Amino acid sequence: MKMHAGIILAALSAAFVTGQARALCVASSTVTSIATLTAPSLWTYNFSVQNGCQTVSQPFLTDFYIPYFSDAGISDIVLPAPDTTSTTSTITWTDTIDPSDNLFNLAGAGVIDFQVTATPELEGSEGADAPGVGYYGATGFSFTTPYAPVEGPYAILQALPPSYTTTRTLFGDPGIPGSPDTIAALAAAAVPEPGTTALLMTGLGLIALVLKKRSCRL
Repeated sequence: MKMHAGIILAALSAAFVTGQARALCVASSTVTSIATLTAPSLWTYNFSVQNGCQTVSQPFLTDFYIPYFSDAGISDIVLPAPDTTSTTSTITWTDTIDPSDNLFNLAGAGVIDFQVTATPELEGSEGADAPGVGYYGATGFSFTTPYAPVEGPYAILQALPPSYTTTRTLFGDPGIPGSPDTIAALAAAAVPEPGTTALLMTGLGLIALVLKKRSCRL
């Protein structure tokens, strides 16, 4: 989505500065979704999350978010079962609906916050335990809604090495329920801001002026 283009480019640019391996890990931290019509006027959404691609100095996943609109009719939220086999800790997911957290800058939107914890905390680097989980993937997130999918944002929150006291947020575009409020908010967010349009017109005007001067010299 346009509103997150600068954030995505900034994150990828930072990754390439620190090396190709980190760039690939940023790109492979993602949320994907599949929406299936399971009954007349009932859609089931299944989500998967993948965090990174390396086991050393990997940013730790703490949360992932999708937008929440009160008119979307979301119900029957299901989470993965506690994982006791992938690491030495028990990996547990919880979900919270916060209708007041407008993380995505969409009119009328809150968030569904899927948060992961490891008990006890995992060691992110030597002598530093980290919140969340490192190189890790999970499936089994789902809910139902009456609305077919539209392209909408997700966000991944990561704690960063070596201290894991700073965070960053990555954004992307899975399918989310296309309720009337969702579609209206996404359409409004896709409209360029007046300042952006004015800047574009100024740039085009300068280009036209330069071309006109060059043609006069010929």
